[in-house]
Formats: sequence, structure tokens, C-alpha cells
Amino acid sequence: MLDSKYKQRAIKVDLHGQPLSQIEIESRHKQLKSEHRQYLNYVLGLVVLAAGVTLRALNFNYDHILELVKVSVNVGMWIGLFTGFMTSGNGKRRLHLILISIVLSTSASFLASMLMTLFIGQVTAWITSINILASALACMWILTYYDEVIIGLDSLKFLDRRQCTYVDKAAAHFEELENYRQKIIEQGRRPLIGEYWAIQDWIEAKKKA
Repeated sequence: MLDSKYKQRAIKVDLHGQPLSQIEIESRHKQLKSEHRQYLNYVLGLVVLAAGVTLRALNFNYDHILELVKVSVNVGMWIGLFTGFMTSGNGKRRLHLILISIVLSTSASFLASMLMTLFIGQVTAWITSINILASALACMWILTYYDEVIIGLDSLKFLDRRQCTYVDKAAAHFEELENYRQKIIEQGRRPLIGEYWAIQDWIEAKKKA
């Protein structure tokens, strides 16, 4: 179960109201898919730009270039692993964020360090290393928005058998949940992950009340 702070792009569920219709689900899915492609296009563009600038900088044969490349890779790897460690969710989602974070952070590091090298030339290596770290850390801010889109897409997936069993058992104990489950059945679909999260949160709130 995800903390509420991670669910900003997840579907909004009112267990006392009407479930999302199939048209609303499809519309929301298309919107999130579009946002997902935009982020991936941004990452791809950064990778291509970073690769081009790095190859150009390597042609000048500066003594510190290879050292900065190694620093960029190391910073990108560590930030990627840290992102995965701090991410809430299952293993697939963690791996997804680790890979995107490594690619994004490493590319940003390459681009920042090589641009500084091209503009200034034999710049002091430690200054460029600080620039590498700052650019990689800035990518973590971008990754928070990307992560929200991934969570939003996850919230629109249908439940597996184990999760459906959980919903059925919860509905058997609470009339409110049974009414909501019946409305979903009338639509001819299975519950969504976002609805599953909402039911979990509702039950937790009941326990604390």
C-alpha cells in the first residue's frame, strides 16, 4: 500500500459515490499515457544531447575528460540506486525508477560537465565535479513527477485474483464497501488498483477511529 503523498496522480475514488465509468477510465489512461511519453521523450532528448556534447568534448583530448566521465557514471549509478531504495511500491516499479533515474542522472551529469568543459576549456576538475552532482540531484525533482505518472497508470490497472479476494472479504464485512462493489459489478468490470488502495485506506481509517 502506498502512502497518500505518493498518490497525487492516482485516480480519485469516492467509495460512497459512483465508480469511474469505462469511458472515464479510458480517458484518464490516455491522458497519463501522453504525459508518460512526454517524460520519456525528454529523457531521450537529454541522452542524445549529452552523448553528442560528450563526444565533441572528447575530441579535444583534455586530460580530465575521462575522469569526469567516470564521475558522471558513478554519480548517476548511486543516485539511481538511491531513488530505487527510497521509492515505495513493488519490485517492478522500483526497478523502473532505478533504470530511468540512472539514465536521466548520468545524462544530465554528462551534459553539465561537458558543456562547462567546452565553454571554459581546462576547467578545474573539482568545480566540474560539483556541477555534475548538482545537475544529477536536480533530476531527482523531475523524477518525482515522472513517478507520479507511473503511479497514476498503476492505479488504472485491474486487480489480480489475490487483490479481488481482499476486496470481496472487505465488502462482506462492511455494507458501504459491498454497495460500491456491486456498482462495479454492474459496470461489468473488475475493481481498479486505485479503488483497491482507497478500500485499504478506508479500512485503516476505520481501525483508527
